[in-house]
Amino acid sequence: MFKRYMFLSFSQLFFPFFLVLLFIASVVLIISIAGKTYVVKMSFLDLFALFAYSLPGSVFFIISITFFASLTLGIARLSYDYEIMVFFALGIKPMDILKTFLPITLIATLILLVFSLVLVPLSNSASKNFIAKKRADIDVNLRAGELGQKLGDWLVYVDEVKDRKYKNLILYSQDTDSESFVVAQDGKTRNRDGLFELLLERGDVYFAQDNEIRKIIYNNMNVRQILGEPQLSGYDLLGYWEEAFAYMITSLPRKDIPLSVRSKERKISQAVLVSIFPLVSLFLVLSFGIANPRFQSNKSYFYVIGATALYFVIVHIASENFPFLGIVCIPLVWLVSSYFLYARAIKRYY
Repeated sequence: MFKRYMFLSFSQLFFPFFLVLLFIASVVLIISIAGKTYVVKMSFLDLFALFAYSLPGSVFFIISITFFASLTLGIARLSYDYEIMVFFALGIKPMDILKTFLPITLIATLILLVFSLVLVPLSNSASKNFIAKKRADIDVNLRAGELGQKLGDWLVYVDEVKDRKYKNLILYSQDTDSESFVVAQDGKTRNRDGLFELLLERGDVYFAQDNEIRKIIYNNMNVRQILGEPQLSGYDLLGYWEEAFAYMITSLPRKDIPLSVRSKERKISQAVLVSIFPLVSLFLVLSFGIANPRFQSNKSYFYVIGATALYFVIVHIASENFPFLGIVCIPLVWLVSSYFLYARAIKRYY
């Protein structure tokens, strides 16, 4: 009965928190995907596929944060409703609450490790392959009368669009030493085996370089860009993470390690540390959640936000500078510190 009551209190907070954060993350992902694919035509199914590939990375962080927050706030709500006090009067101890949530916390940690070490790398690989395939079969989506549309290195403006045929085009490109300005009366796009072409007719080209402007009048001009073939291949998780451990025992300074290896070291450090966050914070759940409502005001929300922010800042710093040492030291220090706080704030009184 006690366990079911505690799980009910936890679930009443976990699922609303999870769904709200998932909705916010989904909106951010959709906006990000829309920005990346603004010029390239994609079907609804293509957009949904990109969204699905991006979702595991967001769900991973949401579960970790939501689980810890729901445990703490669920117990805090019982405390300030005087229900925890009733349980203590009946002989329930704080460690009984911890033992109640330990199995589900272990399951959540295992799920998070699967997400971070398996699903997230696989989904990232699938997303890159999907985008590479789409680039090799690009379908440009230039809109009439809109500024800021980008095509490769060119900013493009068109007056009219119909069936990949354009009227009154303006193209602008700038690099370190020069600027290019192209005007055309007509144009159309074509994609041939990864070679994208913008075929322009009847216009002028202006080149500005070294305080000099040159003008060229043309009847026909091709703007080309090699898109390349998609690099599709199978995915070897062991091979992917093996590179992250390649320099683990090396004496090289971190700045001399290749960027690709440093990136994977950072990812695996963050994956493990974020995954075990709910597990190593169980004593904080008791410290922040259990309170005597007659003498203490409810500050559990502030404690949850502060502890989560502190942990993730530490994880970020460690993953950037000493990833593998951080995997060992951070959980140990966090767990010991949490138990020390629990012993001083809770254990000595209950």
